[in-house]
Amino acid sequence: MRLPLILLLCLAGPALARLDYRVEIEAPRELKSALEKGLNIVRWRLDPDMDAERLKRLVDDAVREAREAAATDGYFSAQVRAEIESAEEQWVVRLRVEPGERTRVHEVDIRFSGPAASDGEARALLAKVRAGWLLRRGQPFRQEDWEAAKRQAVRELSGWRYAAASITDSQAFIDPQEHRASLRVEIASGPPFRFGELHVSGAKRYPDALIENLVPVRPGDVYDRDKVVLYQRRLLESGYFASVQAEIDVQPQLADASPLRVAVIDAPKHHFESGVGYNTDVGPRVELRYTNQDVFDSAWRFRSALNLDHKIQNLQLDLDTPPRPGGVWNNLFTRARQQDIQNETTRELAVGVSQNYGATAAPSAYIVSAHVEDQRIGEVISDTRYAVYFGVRKSFRRTDALVSPREGYVLSAEIGGAPNALASQQFLRGVASASLFFPLGRSDDLLLRGQAGAVRSQAREGIPSTFLFRTGGDQTVRGYAYESIGIAQAGAVVGGRRLLVGSVEYTHWIGENWGVATFFDAGNVWDTGVRTDIATGYGMGARFRTPIGPIRADLAYGALHSDWRLHFSVGYGF
Repeated sequence: MRLPLILLLCLAGPALARLDYRVEIEAPRELKSALEKGLNIVRWRLDPDMDAERLKRLVDDAVREAREAAATDGYFSAQVRAEIESAEEQWVVRLRVEPGERTRVHEVDIRFSGPAASDGEARALLAKVRAGWLLRRGQPFRQEDWEAAKRQAVRELSGWRYAAASITDSQAFIDPQEHRASLRVEIASGPPFRFGELHVSGAKRYPDALIENLVPVRPGDVYDRDKVVLYQRRLLESGYFASVQAEIDVQPQLADASPLRVAVIDAPKHHFESGVGYNTDVGPRVELRYTNQDVFDSAWRFRSALNLDHKIQNLQLDLDTPPRPGGVWNNLFTRARQQDIQNETTRELAVGVSQNYGATAAPSAYIVSAHVEDQRIGEVISDTRYAVYFGVRKSFRRTDALVSPREGYVLSAEIGGAPNALASQQFLRGVASASLFFPLGRSDDLLLRGQAGAVRSQAREGIPSTFLFRTGGDQTVRGYAYESIGIAQAGAVVGGRRLLVGSVEYTHWIGENWGVATFFDAGNVWDTGVRTDIATGYGMGARFRTPIGPIRADLAYGALHSDWRLHFSVGYGF
């Protein structure tokens, strides 16, 4: 049966009569942006079934939604008006929001319940949770910030011993007349947790024992999230695995021995990597790397790295044994390096072996290495030096984060030497360094850094430059060229037998990621006696937090040479 054409047009007519309108919002910029994305009246603008009656319902809803959005952003006395102009072919909906005075936090009451409340060892942790509360007195009250503050408080408390901590009660009392918010939070710690057995899954190429050998905890140890993170990092840094996930079972009935579950995905056996970079110490840089994670199906690791830049050309080959219980592993290496720094050119060949203890945040090592080096100053070969070096390196670390710490310390020391029968110049060498981190309130950090070293020998000549000292550059004494502070000799700067460097750096963080730093560096290198003409550098810089550490851009004035220099670096040089 065919319908007449006129009837078809009549049936189609209502579908073609969609009401066309646009929405204009007058509100503060941040609130306006949220309303433009969240209002139903905006989302439904192109609805083909839109008509005047439906539009009016959406306008009424928009007034309510705008008030709720304003309250979420801390404006609890917002005035919202809406009107529809239908004179034009395209209707206009105008929404005006006058937010009024923003509500601010007046007081915060954080309470703890459960075993942690009476745990003397947890007292410092509870104080840290209170001190680190994100939504503080005087700050604008926003729902998003309120939720983030609660999540952060729980995460802080659950990081040590009380892994099942949770919010049991939270209330925000709003006084719209006084524009004040009073916050109350109760956090239940749950039972104290201890590590139980290690459960491994996912490994195909390697035995589970290899994964177990790197674990930094034992059954019965108090739960510590930092150790779990360290474990994940150690497994990833080993090169054996492309992905690692580690966590405990947060079940109250398992608190006395909660299994640590580790799931891994094997990394490819062969890995090639190349990159181009730049820093202000050595300029443009090219890097090529190749690794074999399973040489002859033995879990031995072969690593090769070629680094080329304007000042240093270095080729290093490493062969690492699989980790043994306790994270102990051996490294055999050989290195060929040429460097031309401050008019001193050296060519070095080195081979060595070390025994490393790598299942902690600060690994230590015993080292034996042999070095042969030619030194050239200008066009004259000064001498050929050699040494068989025996040394031990020990590190200590306790920080609140592995990559970008704000509190704690990193200490390291190395002592070693070469006997007369195995060296062109007998020597005994010691060097120590320290980085101390202090949080000064919520947005300010203080970093104290120092390094001291000494070589005891009859003379400087005959000692390979690897065991002498120079300083200056991006992460030592800023305001000076890379390793430009040392001993002046025939128009060049060479290494000396004494080193002393100190630094004070203050950073004020703006928001979560950006910071402004001021710093003062001082140091020098000399050969004997006491040096009084210390090189000083000071200036200001910018900081940006990243997952691999802060990016640092510093403008420094080197007072010794009355010179300004720009320095770029990433992370901390521990």
